[in-house]
Amino acid sequence: MKIIHTSDWHIGQNFFGFDRRPDHEKMIGELADLIIAEKPDALIVAGDIYDSQTPGSGIQKMFVENMVALHKAHPAMTIVCISGNHDNASRHEIHQAPWTSLNVHMLGKIDSENLSANIIEVEDKGWIVAVPYTNERFLDEEFYLNLQEMVNEMTDGVKPVIYVGHAAMKDCDFAGHDILNDRFIGGIECTDIEELGDTYDYIALGHIHKAQTFKNGRARYCGSPLPVGFDEVRSGYEHGFTIVEIEGHGDIPKIRTEEFKCGHPLVNIPTEGHAEWSAVIEELRNFPSDIAAYIRLNVLLKDDQMLPYDKENQIMTALQGKRGQYALLNPTREQTIQATGQTGAVKAMSMEELLKADPVTVMKSYAQMEGFTFTESYEEMFKEILESVNKAEDED
Repeated sequence: MKIIHTSDWHIGQNFFGFDRRPDHEKMIGELADLIIAEKPDALIVAGDIYDSQTPGSGIQKMFVENMVALHKAHPAMTIVCISGNHDNASRHEIHQAPWTSLNVHMLGKIDSENLSANIIEVEDKGWIVAVPYTNERFLDEEFYLNLQEMVNEMTDGVKPVIYVGHAAMKDCDFAGHDILNDRFIGGIECTDIEELGDTYDYIALGHIHKAQTFKNGRARYCGSPLPVGFDEVRSGYEHGFTIVEIEGHGDIPKIRTEEFKCGHPLVNIPTEGHAEWSAVIEELRNFPSDIAAYIRLNVLLKDDQMLPYDKENQIMTALQGKRGQYALLNPTREQTIQATGQTGAVKAMSMEELLKADPVTVMKSYAQMEGFTFTESYEEMFKEILESVNKAEDED
């Protein structure tokens, strides 16, 4: 059985005011070319097709047209799309009937009373067990065990069985993602991959944007085909599609990748870490004029140093005549780097820490993260506002 594994397209992403539709169109076009070349038995899209649970009609139309194009690229191919935490589960399911006529299976929900509905046979090749994103608290304690028993009943023990899920797995490499604490990655509570059981020959995962293989070569995050944020442009991050071949049930998957390069790359200046304003602007002036990149400026501020009052003008002047476009200013203070031991924002508070912290402490932490000095006068003004809000609440 041969599959192409992809996920986390995030179509419709509002990227600092820029329209990423051309890059998404290019990405799906290259995926269609790959399908024509590889002729896989199945295409798996492991969640987060959309960036928002309420995508605009134009974005939905684009998705539908491109899915039809992917089907036409190889009509014998089974397509399985599950919803992710960014998707609307109901929207995934609403047009399920017409999609099935094209051998496209759109699954948005889990029905614990009818698990067989999520087990899809790829004729003469194997089975795909599709588990859309579901908050852990809505799953029965015995969910994975019951699912595994159903799979064992419905499969023949000869052909491959593939699990598709959108989840955060413990001990994965979450570089580039927001992490609240060691229990949550990207807003999803972590699952121990061993809970899934040992029935599956390949576990195709979505949610984590960094491509990686684990569980002795049987589980993989294929990663996002194009970077969703600037923190996904770093050493060790690869973007593209995963091609998997499995001879039979119990065999080790053969995994290879196909790189994708978007037309508008995301660029950090400097590439690693932060630099002082003058050095950042100089590097921006020297940035190649023919690269249509979206650019983030990572600025290091020392002591009580502030960003220049005419920073926007300096940035626009440095970019004059270039195809590159300024997207984001990302300042941090030298003290922040020394305190956290890393080049980046202040270490995120856990929910428990956030609930215990007083508002002034939270505000100071936010100010430090944003690169401005929370002076005594700011603190006094903030306390006055806080006192006024508390007083109004008491009166209500």
